[in-house]
Amino acid sequence: MELQKAVWTLNQLPDFGIQKFKRLRETVRDLNQLFDPQFRIPSEWTADLSSKFQELSTSDKFEQEIDKCRKAGIRILSLLDPEYPKNLSAVYDPPLILYIKGNFIPEDEVAIAVVGSRHPTTYGIRIANRLARELAEKGVTVVSGFARGIDGQAHRGAISAKGRTIAVLGSGLDVIYPKEHELLFEEISEHGALISEFPLGTPPQAFNFPKRNRIISGLARGVLVVEASQKSGSLITARLAAEEGREVYSVPGPIDSIVSSGTNQLIQTGAKLVMQAENILEDLAPQIRASLDSLEVSSEKVTAESKISNVEDPLLKLLTNQPLSFDEIAVGVSQNPAQLRSRLTYLELEGIVKRVFGGRYVRS
Repeated sequence: MELQKAVWTLNQLPDFGIQKFKRLRETVRDLNQLFDPQFRIPSEWTADLSSKFQELSTSDKFEQEIDKCRKAGIRILSLLDPEYPKNLSAVYDPPLILYIKGNFIPEDEVAIAVVGSRHPTTYGIRIANRLARELAEKGVTVVSGFARGIDGQAHRGAISAKGRTIAVLGSGLDVIYPKEHELLFEEISEHGALISEFPLGTPPQAFNFPKRNRIISGLARGVLVVEASQKSGSLITARLAAEEGREVYSVPGPIDSIVSSGTNQLIQTGAKLVMQAENILEDLAPQIRASLDSLEVSSEKVTAESKISNVEDPLLKLLTNQPLSFDEIAVGVSQNPAQLRSRLTYLELEGIVKRVFGGRYVRS
């Protein structure tokens, strides 16, 4: 808790970003030393920065924030916490502090962000929901920004598939915006996580949203844009993803549609055209396989060899040439749904099982 308090305190300082944090870590390996009366303020800190640090480090503001979070069912994660998302920690400018309602699981490393217009067409609504659902059915976590339009449909599509979804807010987690997403807020907390880098009570100010876009792209292996004008904030998310070496995908639309002008332009400039979730899964297959190979499933690491040879594996024993739905499989093996979807995706990539008509599974 003291280490978390140290990072939280640093995060409250004006203009204290990741680069100053890294430089501080080079000289102060144990951040608990920050609360030592003998701690020497770094020479690069301004007088205002030093004064603010002294004020925060001797106050109980962190304890007050923790208490408010506890009452709201919210936790605080620091960049140094083991649970901090691995994908996000790898970006150039990761948040030092995250507020989270819900939970992260290792399988969330296999994530795709689905973003787009706040004012989509019926086509965009249908496609966003469908693609998110298809991705979630394959065990992919769907990340989006909780906004009206495409974002909301992406979250709903993942939930309808009983998959996982992560919402990144541009406000404090105790400030639900937009208001009409109150029910969706609760559903996401049960099927994944809601996160924000902004302290409790932060209103949804316009300049918060471009900042939160780097978290959306940072959590994911790739970003899929479904309907966006040429001035859409979704294009910022796509640009950030490209700068971090993440994949950018785009759904084409009518050439005379304003909300497709941005997505069509993305395709022109190198984004990969997507017509179905399989396009993304095939493109990311090596990354997905590597991630799933490193995750623990049923308290042990599963390799392709063990999947084939382990006759005691309840999943492989259950699957035959008789097609079974995901729900039927889940009942038969009594496994966490998110882990089960990831496991089925891995087995499908390895050619051990295959998905047939109606989304059912059989042994290959």
